[in-house]
Amino acid sequence: MKILFLNDSSLLRHGLASGFSSVDEIRYHPVRLPDWEDRLTDLFRTWQPDLALAEGVSISTVVGRLFPLLRRHSLPLIYWAIDDPPDWRRMSRPLARGTSLVLTPAEECLSLYQREKIRALYFHFACNPAFHQPTEPSLRLTCDLLLVANYYTTYPQRRIGLETILTPLRSGPFHLKVFGNEHWLANTDRYTLEPEVYQGYLPYDQLPCAYSSAKIVLGLHSVINSPTMMSMRTFEALGCQAFFLTHWSQAIENIFKNHVHLVWSRHPDETTELVRFYLKRADLRQKIARQGQEEVYRKHTYQHRIQSIRQYLEKL
Repeated sequence: MKILFLNDSSLLRHGLASGFSSVDEIRYHPVRLPDWEDRLTDLFRTWQPDLALAEGVSISTVVGRLFPLLRRHSLPLIYWAIDDPPDWRRMSRPLARGTSLVLTPAEECLSLYQREKIRALYFHFACNPAFHQPTEPSLRLTCDLLLVANYYTTYPQRRIGLETILTPLRSGPFHLKVFGNEHWLANTDRYTLEPEVYQGYLPYDQLPCAYSSAKIVLGLHSVINSPTMMSMRTFEALGCQAFFLTHWSQAIENIFKNHVHLVWSRHPDETTELVRFYLKRADLRQKIARQGQEEVYRKHTYQHRIQSIRQYLEKL
C-alpha cells in the first residue's frame, strides 16, 4: 500500500508508521504548511497513494479545503480520533463525517459512530520496539521521579490524576523532574511548578533516554472511566522498560495487572507510600519494568495494531 500521512508528528513517525510492512510506502505531507494544497496536488500527479491518514487536531483547521481535494482525487481518508472520548462531540464527530474510516482508542465510541452511520474500528496507541526500548541513561536526565506530560486541565478527569500522582510528590524528599509545555510555569489554575522541577520541553527523540534515566516514570491520563482509553505514554514507557507509576483508571485495570506490569495509585497518600517503597526496591522495580515491557512487546506494538485492521485498509 501507499500511505499518505497528512502530518509528520512523532506519534506517526516513531509510532504508527512502524506498524506497516517493508513493502508499504509511506510519505509525509503536513497540511499545516502554507503551500500544502499546491504541494499535495503536485504529489497526486507524481505519486498515487492508496489512502490518506490524519490524527487528532492535525487537519481540523483545513477540512474545508482538504476534504474536497481528496474527493476530487478519490482518495480515502482515515481519521485516527486520538482525543476520543472527551472530544468526540466537539471534534471527532464532525471530522469523521468527511472520512472513509475512523480509528478510535475508545471502544465505547464505536456505538456512537455506528449511530451516526460512520464506519469506525477500535485502534489503540501502542509502542514501537525499534524506538521504544531502553538506552544508556543520561546524567542530565537522571532522577528519582520523571513526568513527561503537557500541562492542561481541559479534561476534568486529568485534574484528578494530577492531584493523585503529582501533587503529593512535590513536597517530598524526592528528586522530581517534569518535562512539558511552559504552562507548567504559568496557567490560570495557579498550579505551577518550581523552576528547578520544570525541565522544559523534551524532544521526542530523547524520550527513551529520559525513561531509561529515571527510577520511576509517572503517568497522567485525561480519562479515567473509559474501558480502553489511556495515555499513549503508558505503552511507550513500558516499551522503554520503565517502572511506570500512574493513577488508577478503568482502562489501566482492564489492560494491565497492578504490581505486575506497572503500578497504579488511587489516592495521594497511596502514591507517596508506593514511591517510598519502590525507591528502596530496585529489584522489584526492575522485575515489574521487565514484565511490563514483555507485555507490550507481546500484545501492544503498532505492528499488532496494523495487522488487526489491515484487511479493512486494503478494501478501501
